[in-house]
Amino acid sequence: MKDLRRRLERLRADARDFALMSQSATDAEKRALFQRLADELAFEALELEIIVKQQGHSDSSEQHEVVEFKPSAHKKRG
Repeated sequence: MKDLRRRLERLRADARDFALMSQSATDAEKRALFQRLADELAFEALELEIIVKQQGHSDSSEQHEVVEFKPSAHKKRG
């Protein structure tokens, strides 16, 4: 279970890093790429968090940093 929690925290950290890179990128294509990567990782983190909670291994005293997720209007998950 600790591996899932570590993976969840790593996904959140990576999503946050890509969001920051998106904000600081000067090239529009790189900004969009970093934002898409941040969104995808944030979505994966949400999915993993749901799995962890469904398994009943969530500690209600844990606090997690929220990474904002803004789904793209034109992007659909398969």
